[in-house]
Amino acid sequence: MYRLAVYGKGGVGKSTVSANLSYLLSLDGSSVLHVGCDPKHDSTRLLTHGKSIRTFSSDTGSDPVCTGLNGISCVECGGAEPGKGCAGKGMELMFSRISGVDADYRVSDVLGDVVCGGFSIPARKANCDAVLIVTSGEFMSLFAANNILKGLRNINPGRSVMGLVLNRRGDAGEEESVRKFAEVTGLPIVCDLPRSKLFKEAEAAGEVLCALHPDSEEAETLRNLAGFIKGGPECFIPRPLSEEAMADLAAGRPITHGASQKKDGKCSFEGYDAERNLTYVGEFVMPACTSHGAADGVMRIRDAAAIMHGPRNCSYLMEFAFRRRVLYGSTERRDEPPEPGIYSTCLDAAEAFKDTGKLLDDAVLRAKADGYRYMFLIPTCSSEIMGADLFKSAEDLSAKHGVEVIPVAPDPVFLSSKFGGTFGLFDALISRMKPKPIEKGTVNLVARWFYGLGKERSMSALSELLSLFDLRIRFCLLDFCNMAEIEDFCAAEYDFQIGRAKFNRRIGEKLSEATGRRLPLEMDVPVGLSGCLEWVSSMAEYDQEFATKAPSAERRLRAEFDAIAERYRPFIQGKKLVIYCVMVRDLKWQVETLRALGADIRAVMFVDGPVIDHNVRIPDYGDVEVLTSRRMCDLRNLMSEEDIDLVLTNDSDRVRREGFRYAPLGTRFYGMDGVDYWARNLVDCLTVPLPTWEAGL
Repeated sequence: MYRLAVYGKGGVGKSTVSANLSYLLSLDGSSVLHVGCDPKHDSTRLLTHGKSIRTFSSDTGSDPVCTGLNGISCVECGGAEPGKGCAGKGMELMFSRISGVDADYRVSDVLGDVVCGGFSIPARKANCDAVLIVTSGEFMSLFAANNILKGLRNINPGRSVMGLVLNRRGDAGEEESVRKFAEVTGLPIVCDLPRSKLFKEAEAAGEVLCALHPDSEEAETLRNLAGFIKGGPECFIPRPLSEEAMADLAAGRPITHGASQKKDGKCSFEGYDAERNLTYVGEFVMPACTSHGAADGVMRIRDAAAIMHGPRNCSYLMEFAFRRRVLYGSTERRDEPPEPGIYSTCLDAAEAFKDTGKLLDDAVLRAKADGYRYMFLIPTCSSEIMGADLFKSAEDLSAKHGVEVIPVAPDPVFLSSKFGGTFGLFDALISRMKPKPIEKGTVNLVARWFYGLGKERSMSALSELLSLFDLRIRFCLLDFCNMAEIEDFCAAEYDFQIGRAKFNRRIGEKLSEATGRRLPLEMDVPVGLSGCLEWVSSMAEYDQEFATKAPSAERRLRAEFDAIAERYRPFIQGKKLVIYCVMVRDLKWQVETLRALGADIRAVMFVDGPVIDHNVRIPDYGDVEVLTSRRMCDLRNLMSEEDIDLVLTNDSDRVRREGFRYAPLGTRFYGMDGVDYWARNLVDCLTVPLPTWEAGL
């Protein structure tokens, strides 16, 4: 099959040229597939005696091929009503469906000068042997032709352009403009069609000119073009003009600037996660999702449903990820995890270029039938690309079905985070918080996730720290909860933000702005003596009432830490240890604890990982040597030079394969409980016999 795609500015005559070419190519008995790629579905009407045919969009499950003049197979893509759906998405599905149609020639008549998204599919290398560009001498027509060349340079940069068809408008100097454009771009003018009333007569009769007036000069010109195509002509590399050159052309000046230059850059998968302030480097592709953060958050709200406006697989993946995370910590929590109420609108490729209102109705009705009154309407990549107005949809759905459908705003930058939609969800939740009578001595904890923080031992450690100041936890935003608890957020006396992350800071600022409450106290998760003392110090600075209780709290924490150190020091004192850590991290509490245990820390080695955390700087631990950009060979050298007793690492798989005795670098718990757990782990790892391959014999 020879595949020809015809492009050009809207109204320049593409459909007329395409239909006549399909007819002429079929005259020698060749089979021809004519594909109309415009939602107006008017490309084939001259091949069906002026009658419109059924479009692919009207019934994606049926065979889209209709038979036209001279046995030509005709297909019209069609599309949604204006302002609804995404015709480009339907184009992708249609070309997949017609890929099995056997023909000698396929002529694709493509919408306007669009070469992006779905409308670039007919010109892509897998679908196209040659691109024919129809133009007149008008500047905007040539401007469109140049844009098509720019698009082809990206999607089909090889020898893909057959040439230009000059469809004259009768304007003075039009031939000279097209000739200049052709010379500079290096393209031939393969056909020069005169302005003729015969084309208008054929259009009115619903016939191709070459059938209605076969002996005309115009028909002969088109026959020559068809014969040229049958000969398998040479194609040319797309070389679009620069903006300066196009300005020269428009002004009638000599074109001196030449073709635009495509910037050559190093291919890289490097990506920046704007939400978490991380850069993914090397070949580690940044995970990004439009809806993951929002869906994950809504599934933690027991009486709210997540309506995912996208394909089924999005909802499946969101639910799978949620259940997996919940399962890991389910045995360490007192409360039962919520059942994920997630519903998909089933916006697949077949539905994406139709009116999606019924899909939204069906999803909302399913959630309503299951007893949900609150529903969060969450965008996915599909609905974002389509430009769906979810705020208007949510308003209409709420009024229509008697439920509260709450729209979640998409991220400002498309696919800029692994946890897309999180800001939009928190903004929606914060907007529902109303003034409440204050419950004295209560605290809201604010963090993005509570999967680890929400475990019983973790919450117990935080509660113990807060009890030093006669405080108790009232609510955790956003942990397992219901909508009423979120709306009662302002009943707590204080807000503490857990984690000095960019995301948490943004949420804290939004909370203060929307509710008028004081900015939350910003603190890291407390682990080790230094972490706990930082809590005490921060709280003392935050409120004078806390300052009076800080000295006794500090004494109690130091006494508890000293007791832990005394308990495990006999097993660790004098042991030579090295820290081997992937990615730069703040290991302050680990170094502090090891010093209290009497360990001999020979070095802290940081290994470059797939992610750069811009929230962390290279630490300084005084007399402990800190080495950056290390490799496993550096650890091997150190192990061979010195009698190291234990490697503390977050890369246990690689260290274990080297046969080194190792211990985990982190702890599963917080506060002093985390110190005790980790110190006991170090002792176990120092005393357990190292396995050898002989042990398995």
